[in-house]
Amino acid sequence: MDKRKLGGVFGVLVMAGGACAQDAAVLDRFVAGPGPYALEGGGGERGASILYSRITETGSRFNPGLGGPVGGPATQQNVVFDDVPVPTSRLAGNTSIAVSRVTVGIRRLAGAPAVEVSLFWSTATTGAVLPDTELDVPFNTIGAVSLAAAAATVTELVTIGDGSSVLFTAPLNTTVITPDFATFFIGVQFSSADALNGWRITSGADANANVFWMYDTDATNPEGRFNFGAAGPPSSFYIEIEGTPVPAPGALALLGLGGLVGIRRRR
Repeated sequence: MDKRKLGGVFGVLVMAGGACAQDAAVLDRFVAGPGPYALEGGGGERGASILYSRITETGSRFNPGLGGPVGGPATQQNVVFDDVPVPTSRLAGNTSIAVSRVTVGIRRLAGAPAVEVSLFWSTATTGAVLPDTELDVPFNTIGAVSLAAAAATVTELVTIGDGSSVLFTAPLNTTVITPDFATFFIGVQFSSADALNGWRITSGADANANVFWMYDTDATNPEGRFNFGAAGPPSSFYIEIEGTPVPAPGALALLGLGGLVGIRRRR
């Protein structure tokens, strides 16, 4: 992709011991090139409803900030997406998941201003050629949660869903990472670029690819895929997904037709 389109302050990565403004000078740290992507971490089997859990916190957080082309106005907050690779061993042969709860962890330093956190999801497509990426757009809205100003430093959990009712059904991609994992994307957008609020960066327990995706609605080519470089933290974020494995929607329709045929034959 043309890195020049990401000029200006693209986001802020804040690590324990210092801050690094992620502007055009560090764009070379970002991943480019097609998948599949190697996974970092592992993790054991999840419970009946938790399909993915990447909640082991590091000392870093990330606010994607404002984007926009070089010399042009930046008017909207970027959306940052992370892969959610669900081990196929948890899917019982199914190729979709009915998601009932999504939790993301937002790291907030003392004095962080009030912020609205919007959550999104998207499917993945393998074999994209830059400037397109594996992120399928338009992506889908999950919901938004408003957080009050932070009086103390804390990782505040933003949760949407009751763990029972289906929020959405996500078809999974089994080739964008490896065949042992079936993947979709979760995205976060902040209403403010203030770096005192950021999506918490994590290191486990479940596996995650060392790459994240950014969507910049102000840019000519809005998609990009990146990481934080060899010296940076893992490119993975605090996400926990609860839900139930289900057949793909098309498979459900075929099952329904099969049932009708069976009934007619029995008559």
